Amino acid sequence: MISKTEVGARISSLRRKAALSQAAFSELLNVSPQAVSKWETGLSLPDIETLLNMSWIFKVSINSILEGGDGIEEAMGSDREIIFLDRILSCPDCRGRLRKKNNGGSGFSYQCGNGHEYRFVDGVLDFQTREIPGEQWSLTFRNYDEYLHEHHWAGNPNYNRGLDAAEIIWEEMEKRRPRVILDMACGTGQGIKQQIKRIRWPATVIMADISHRILKWNRLYYSTEWKNPFVDMIYLACDGSRLPVLPESVDMVFSNAGYESMQAKMMGGFREAYRVIKGGGCTVYTKSAIEGQENPNSRKWMELLLSSVEQEEAKWWGEQFVDAAQWTEKCRKTGFSENTFTKIYGELPAPDQGIFPFENEMAQWMAGYVFVSEKPGSAPVRCTSP
Repeated sequence: MISKTEVGARISSLRRKAALSQAAFSELLNVSPQAVSKWETGLSLPDIETLLNMSWIFKVSINSILEGGDGIEEAMGSDREIIFLDRILSCPDCRGRLRKKNNGGSGFSYQCGNGHEYRFVDGVLDFQTREIPGEQWSLTFRNYDEYLHEHHWAGNPNYNRGLDAAEIIWEEMEKRRPRVILDMACGTGQGIKQQIKRIRWPATVIMADISHRILKWNRLYYSTEWKNPFVDMIYLACDGSRLPVLPESVDMVFSNAGYESMQAKMMGGFREAYRVIKGGGCTVYTKSAIEGQENPNSRKWMELLLSSVEQEEAKWWGEQFVDAAQWTEKCRKTGFSENTFTKIYGELPAPDQGIFPFENEMAQWMAGYVFVSEKPGSAPVRCTSP
């Protein structure tokens, strides 16, 4: 028989070990401080949903909270990242299952049956990907201090006009409460960062980016300065157009301009998102688009941009000039059955002079949207909170 007094003592011990006051703990669980006090003094027991959330915060099993444990549960808690990866990883080269391989004193790696092997380096599973030709994304920041400066920078004001995209994305995320979220071409995580602190259900966020260097700094930042005990973080240095993830393994693929940042590989990344999303899951993302092929402002911008780039790049840009309806049709052809969008802001007025004014972030003149593209099938079980 479960002893309320013993359960309360274990909750109190785990809370103190996590350096949480009763007030802070109650805020995390969305309950009153009085409820926490009643649990810890043995007057009542938490309900099952609250116990689930506690187990995620403390990195122990529900059973260890209710009945105590011999240390096995806590070991499992510290290795939860490995247990999770064992369930979802596939080889990007041959699509075989990847399994954990112990390498003695040098740690461990993941290897498939065909001998392809990938190692953890600085807490990031490294798939040895390389930059898109001509890009130097990994060298954007010379050191961690410059990386931190990016997090404290207000950002390009041209992307901050109109509606608040983060709030629209959060409404969709909170409604669905996905347990597994993959951040496609995450960069420094500026998009998912705005959502992480608000998550109040057990979730795993997979940060996937081509740069091991940036992900190494992401891991440091999101495990110290921006940590949420409800959220486990996984870091995969990989090519988004060849994700090392099994089909139907994630509930939601999130992208804050990540698809676009993949440039020529954008549609490959979008198709990969469809492959790894569970039936009934979705991808939620920001996307630039033109107002219309015949819109005078759009046409002027397109002409200016195309005249400012080399022929090969102009060909690529020509394929990116789609309006919201045309992009929705691309989503449908990819397989996404339901596609909705919210317009965040319109195009900037085209300049009077015949010179394209931007050297970087060349799509900043375009209209911005939040799209939700849903994969057909049974909807994932929604994670409820107390």
